[in-house]
Amino acid sequence: MSRQGAFATYLNVFHADIFDFLDTKRISGDEDIRCKTLSLGVVIPDKFIQLAAEDKVGYLFFPHNIKKVYGKHFDEFDITEMYDEWVGNPNIVKKEFNPRQLLSQISSSLLESGYPYILFSDNANRDHANSNVSRVKFSNLCSEILQYSIVSKHTDYGQEDQIGLDISCNLGSLNIMSAMKANDFGEMISLSIDALNEVSRISDVQNAPSVNRANKESHSVGLGSMNLHGYLANHGIAYDSELGIEFADVYFSMIKYYGLKRSMEIAKETGVTYYGFEGSKYANGTQLVSYFTENHRPKSDKITILFEKHYVPTQEDWKQLSDDIQQYGLYNSYLFAVAPTGSISYIQNSTASILPVVDKIEERPQGKSKVYFPAPNLNPSNWFLYKEAYDYDQRKLVDMIATIQKHVDQGISFTYFMKDTDTTRDINKLQLYAYSKGIKTMYYMRTKRTKMEDCLSCTI
Repeated sequence: MSRQGAFATYLNVFHADIFDFLDTKRISGDEDIRCKTLSLGVVIPDKFIQLAAEDKVGYLFFPHNIKKVYGKHFDEFDITEMYDEWVGNPNIVKKEFNPRQLLSQISSSLLESGYPYILFSDNANRDHANSNVSRVKFSNLCSEILQYSIVSKHTDYGQEDQIGLDISCNLGSLNIMSAMKANDFGEMISLSIDALNEVSRISDVQNAPSVNRANKESHSVGLGSMNLHGYLANHGIAYDSELGIEFADVYFSMIKYYGLKRSMEIAKETGVTYYGFEGSKYANGTQLVSYFTENHRPKSDKITILFEKHYVPTQEDWKQLSDDIQQYGLYNSYLFAVAPTGSISYIQNSTASILPVVDKIEERPQGKSKVYFPAPNLNPSNWFLYKEAYDYDQRKLVDMIATIQKHVDQGISFTYFMKDTDTTRDINKLQLYAYSKGIKTMYYMRTKRTKMEDCLSCTI
C-alpha cells in the first residue's frame, strides 16, 4: 500500500530569499507564489539570535555568490563563524535586513499557517557526534531527523557520478507503558535496534542511489517513544511536575545506554562500523563525557519504585560503554529520533509521542463520520492529570523536551500549542526560551481558538 508523497524544504534565515520564502505559506499571500501543500522550515544559527538580541542590522547573502567566491555550498558553512568575514568581504553581495522584523514575520506566518518549522542549527551541531563528515544542514517533514549528508556530484553522460550520502528514515517507537512492563529492559531495546537495522538492511532504493548508499554505509535508525503523558497520568504523576521530568530523564537515558550498547555489540561481532566513525566524537571518547559526571538514576522514592525491576546504568557503566565504543566502534551513525506517532498511537491506545494530549477525548473525522479517542484508561482518578496541551505553560513543555533531548542524538517532533490571544511577541519569547534550553527543532505550532465572535446575522 502506498500513500501520497510529501515534501519539506528548509531555508537559512540569512538566505536572500527568506522573506519571499515565508510569504509562500501566508494565507494572504500572492496566489502565484503560494505553496499550499509544501512544508516549510527555517534554519536559525546562533548569529541570528545574537543580532536580534542586540537589535543590530543584519545582512542576507546570495548562495550562488558565496559558491563563486569560496567554492563551497552556502549550507556547508558554519554561518555563525563565517558571518563577520562575509560582511567584511567586498566580493560578497549582501543586502540589509532587520533581524527583529524577520523574527516577527516568522511568528506572524506561524499564526496564519502553523509554519515554518524551526531548526536551531548550532544547537543541533553542538551535540552532533559526526561533524567530521558534515554539519547538520536541514531536517525532514516531521523535524526529528538530524543527520550528516554529502551532496552528490552528477556528471555528463558516459561519466561516472559521484554518489553522496542522503538520509533514510528508518523509524520505530516504543510504547512507554509496555516498555516499562518488560522483563528485561536492555533486551527489549536490543531487539528494537535489531528490528530497525533489518529495515535498513532490506531497503533497496535503486532510484535513489545516495539514499541506498546511506543505508548500506551509515546504518542510521531512529528509535523513539510514545505514551509519555499516558504513562505518567496512569501513575499519578503530573506531566509538568518535577517527578514527570525525573521519570523522562531516567527512561530516555536508559534507552540511550542500551541502544548504544547494542550498536557497539554489533560492531564488535561483525567488525563493521558506520561511515565516518573514525574521527567522530564517539571514537575520540568525548561524546558521552557528561554521563560520567551527571547522575541519571532515580532520585525520588516514587520514581525509584517505578524502575525497581529494571537495571539503571551507573556513571561507571557509562564510562565502560564509552571505552568499549572507542575500542570496537558503533554500527549505527544515529540511533534515536522521536517522531510524532499520530496514527499509530491510536492503534496502541497511547498518547501521541512525548507530548500531552490535545483533548481528553479527541475527535477525528473518518470519511463521512467521526471517531472518538479517549485518553488511555481515562477515569475519574486521572481525569485532572490529563491536562490538555493548550492549558500548560508552554515553557513547561520546553523543559520536558529539553530534558529528553539530552538523550536523543537526533531531534524531537516538538509541536507547541498557543492560543489566539497570544501575540507574535509571545511566540518569539517561547522560541528564544526553547533555544536557550538547547532545543534543536520546533515542529508545528498549533493555535486554539478561545473565543467565538458573534456572526453578523446574529447581531442584527
